[in-house]
Amino acid sequence: MPDQPPSSIGFAAGLLGEEALRMAVLAHGPGWVAIAKPSGVAFEEHPWQNGAPTILGQLRTQLEAKKPEMVRLGLAEPAAVFGPEPESAGIAILADRATTMADWREALGSGAFSFEYEFIARTEDAPEDPGLCDLPVGMDDSQARAFVSHRNGKHAETRFTPGRACGRWRLWTAQSPFPRRDQVRIHASECGIRIAGELKYGRTGRVTLTDTTIKGRLNKGEDKPLHRGLLLRLARVTGKLGGQRFEVIAPRPDDFETVVKRLSKGI
Repeated sequence: MPDQPPSSIGFAAGLLGEEALRMAVLAHGPGWVAIAKPSGVAFEEHPWQNGAPTILGQLRTQLEAKKPEMVRLGLAEPAAVFGPEPESAGIAILADRATTMADWREALGSGAFSFEYEFIARTEDAPEDPGLCDLPVGMDDSQARAFVSHRNGKHAETRFTPGRACGRWRLWTAQSPFPRRDQVRIHASECGIRIAGELKYGRTGRVTLTDTTIKGRLNKGEDKPLHRGLLLRLARVTGKLGGQRFEVIAPRPDDFETVVKRLSKGI
């Protein structure tokens, strides 16, 4: 394996969407790497995505073509350990199937990880204290959505911790030892926490310019959203692999950071 993977990997326009994308390599070890996945892009194949292109699929294609920066990742046969859903940004972990994937899967299944999310949600009708949601989560492939089911759902738990409130919005963190697909979103909805940009489990709306002003209005110009999609990201992953502790931290995406700064400045 190369001593040093590239600091980022790139995908040309048309491979994962209309725009070219470059993703930072956040951390790495023998036979694995963690990258910063942007929102609006699928990490790996899933029935809900209707065959949309994936980061994993395109990475494998470029690896077969021997693109230098992909070769330098040191993954002869890259496979997905864990990553955010297409609508969310954050840490995505890849491992080499032949050498380290089994160790990652074993650690993931044993509860040796902690996944910490960060998101922005409305303050109206939302709790103001930390709390644990442990409603069981099921999957409806026909509707491409998660649902709460005490009969058919699987065990799931999300611990929500509120942060600073900025007018109509509040910064939150959510932690889970093993988050299922859309778990944070469905649990948040069940708890009355409406994440900015949510469309599947409610219609929350987006943070706009007027939300960043003290009086809630603009002196000039038209109001407009400060972000395009869901303001939910996988910010931190910690755990133990092969007896060694590890930590991966992702920086906030530009739109997320812009919203936080504008809200903090305006209130």
